[in-house]
Amino acid sequence: MGEVAWFIPGRPGGVGGPLARYRSPTPVGAAAGYIRQLASPGALVLDLFCQGPTFLREAVRAGCRAIGANANPVSLLIAGLGLEGAPANLDAAFTRLADAPKRTSNRRSIPLHRHILSLYRSRCPVCGAEGTAEWFAWDRETRYPYAKSVRCLRCGRAREGPTDESDMMAARRLDRRGFAYYFALDRVAPPQSAHRARAGELVDLYTPRNLSALVDILIRLEGLELERPARAALQGALLETMDRASSLDPHGEERPRPRLLRPPTRFLERNVWYLLEEAVARASEWASEPVQRAPGLKELLSGPNPAYTLLPLPAREVSRRLAPGTVSLILADPPRPDGVFWALCALWAGWLWESPTSQALRPLLGRRRLEWDWHQEALQAALSAVGPLLTPDGHLVILFAEPDENLVASACQAASAAGYDLVGWGASTEVGCRLVWRWAPRGDLGRLPGEGVISRTGASPASPSVAPDGVARTVRETLKARAEPTPRLLLTAAVHTDLAQRQWNGPFGEVAQAVRQGWESLELESLEAGLFWLSDLDASHLDPPLADRTEETVRSLLTEGSPWATDDLLLAVYRALDGPLTPEPSLVLLCMRSYGVEDGGVWRLREEDNPTRRAEELDALRQDLEALGRRLRYRPARGRGWDLRWRERGRDVYLFRISATAALGDIVSGRLPIPRGGRPCQVLPGGRAELLAEKLRRDPRLVRAVWGAGWQFVKFRHLRRLIAEGVDRRTFAVMLALDPATGPRGVQIPLIMATDDRQETADDRPQTTGEIQ
Repeated sequence: MGEVAWFIPGRPGGVGGPLARYRSPTPVGAAAGYIRQLASPGALVLDLFCQGPTFLREAVRAGCRAIGANANPVSLLIAGLGLEGAPANLDAAFTRLADAPKRTSNRRSIPLHRHILSLYRSRCPVCGAEGTAEWFAWDRETRYPYAKSVRCLRCGRAREGPTDESDMMAARRLDRRGFAYYFALDRVAPPQSAHRARAGELVDLYTPRNLSALVDILIRLEGLELERPARAALQGALLETMDRASSLDPHGEERPRPRLLRPPTRFLERNVWYLLEEAVARASEWASEPVQRAPGLKELLSGPNPAYTLLPLPAREVSRRLAPGTVSLILADPPRPDGVFWALCALWAGWLWESPTSQALRPLLGRRRLEWDWHQEALQAALSAVGPLLTPDGHLVILFAEPDENLVASACQAASAAGYDLVGWGASTEVGCRLVWRWAPRGDLGRLPGEGVISRTGASPASPSVAPDGVARTVRETLKARAEPTPRLLLTAAVHTDLAQRQWNGPFGEVAQAVRQGWESLELESLEAGLFWLSDLDASHLDPPLADRTEETVRSLLTEGSPWATDDLLLAVYRALDGPLTPEPSLVLLCMRSYGVEDGGVWRLREEDNPTRRAEELDALRQDLEALGRRLRYRPARGRGWDLRWRERGRDVYLFRISATAALGDIVSGRLPIPRGGRPCQVLPGGRAELLAEKLRRDPRLVRAVWGAGWQFVKFRHLRRLIAEGVDRRTFAVMLALDPATGPRGVQIPLIMATDDRQETADDRPQTTGEIQ
């Protein structure tokens, strides 16, 4: 194994398939990057909390065998749909379901879809013709529908308006405690179950009409003989229908997802059959190219061929199905402590499957809330169970996309207490957190060469008398290392990874209190855009800001290396900058665009940034500036940290720094002496303008320093133009002037110069200026 990039950003991925509004986004490409580094073709990869298809798809496409495990069969169903794609016979299977006979009260049989649609029969609120309601809006307190949307054949479209008496009567027609209610309740919690009362509250989230329609569909679907892919696709569509058919969505406002298991004051009752039709029509969107699926676990383990299988089992059961030391890589995107989602999953799983797996979810029906203490304990137990499965050089990678500080804390505490050593990490507000671990349950077992041995006593030294000082020290050291204002997420991640490396493990609440006290003991300055800084840090004694070091890292790699594939270049940057120095991927990509050109996924250094060419250009500009200064009757001089100074009557009037980069560290550090009345100017290539603007945007200190000292930024091409046009002093001053109307919160950068040896773009034209806020 070569040098490892512990932080692999991947790219943000959308959430597709059923229940998308409840599920967390998964970083695309991140798992593939770790697999390439930490596993070989044919190796066994375990997606421990499989919640979707991404990790398994990337593992199989990398030539590995993959296992997706989860105690929640709903999550595994969604993952399988994303890996297999919509079956070719789905429409035929849905037609069979729609035409399944339903016996009516007068003992006649009619097709199921006709019966369900008849439940929503209603008159058009505009023309009065018979139609079918798409939805009814209900008042929770009065228990009556007050508005509706009806598909009207006479009008040719859906019409919205108030309900009428016939709608009221139809709403009261079905018994709230009829067959459908007890069928749905018994499937989830039998009469003797301790969770029956709570299950009844969840069943009551459906109106009698919608519950009757769902139960009819469930019964007919179970009675159909279907191939597994077609049945799974219909179950996925029904799962989406069961979600949207509840009374948890409000009428008249948009909510991304329910946060409470209680209907809003005014809620929607949607037409169940229309919902199912829509879900089946979208099934083809749930997957890309199908991935090879093994018939079962035995077949997957019997050979090296890349494929996947799904295990509806908790971690402790997975550890009993696999031999110790056989898994090269465990990928874990931990489930969130979302009480609403887990309770609904327990309900829906009980409806869809009469199986031990769905029954195992019943205890979640009784939990009103899932706290972070519970999350940490459950995650620790799961990670501890699968640790022995790892090969001697195997790794656990915990990766998630949300910038969630509690999730970082729980993951770090759980993994450390479960017997893992943290070997690398990175965090970003843009793509989330990555934590890479080695299994080391006793002493120095499994430790990397050169690592110290820290005993595990099982104690919890993270007490308020000890931990706050360490927390404050970690935050301070992180800010010093980055030398720039930093998002809270990264500071929090630095704290919890430090605690994990020290094995300071304890209950979530206890550690959170110690961390909070340590954070509050610091006099942190809260800046714009959620950034934090310590005002007592002396910038003149710090390294260059991280943004400058990121730029230099990218420039060096493109200058010294051969052409780079995009992913390889990103990994090279993050090999150099990870942990507390993790730069945001957007900054890295901006640096890449500033210095490189991309063609077919391959990056090369821009021709104009060839070091020899740039050096000659800098020297020529310095000489031209000297000549211009003499023509304007200034006395050019060098030294005092400046490339050139224009002096008059013994004082510096203009001070020039000519640079091939957008480095701004000297500005915020105050290392460049600016005499009173001097006008500092940074002359830089036009290709750095966007990067310069981003650095000012992400560091409010820089904006203040630039504004306070009156800095001006000039592109190479513009300076050449001024020299060629023979400007006088007044014209020169006007062309370089800042706009004082922007105030101390912004600075005008004159974007009036064409970029180096490239075609002028809109932001290079003389009439244009850009304001950096």
